Amino acid sequence: HVTTATFREYHIPEFADVPRTEVYFADTADALGPLGAKSMSESPFLPVAAALANAVRDATGVRLDTMPMTRDRVCLAIAASRGTPVAPDGVPADGPAGHTPA
Repeated sequence: HVTTATFREYHIPEFADVPRTEVYFADTADALGPLGAKSMSESPFLPVAAALANAVRDATGVRLDTMPMTRDRVCLAIAASRGTPVAPDGVPADGPAGHTPA
């Protein structure tokens, strides 16, 4: 839930806000890595897709499990969850949202 009314009031986390981190080294060897090193740079990126999927689910009520979560996929998933027929161009058969047929 949002606790600030504007971005001006938003507290951007700083170094002092981050808990103390301890680094441990493990003796390993990897034939693919340089000098036997193993890569760890992707670790911080793994939870991003799940967090995004949860945010889309919270906002729309629809769970998407395919990446990338484009606006077209989100729109089609919402239409499918409501049982709204969708034309081949991805627009619901009754027209885009806010559109009144003539």
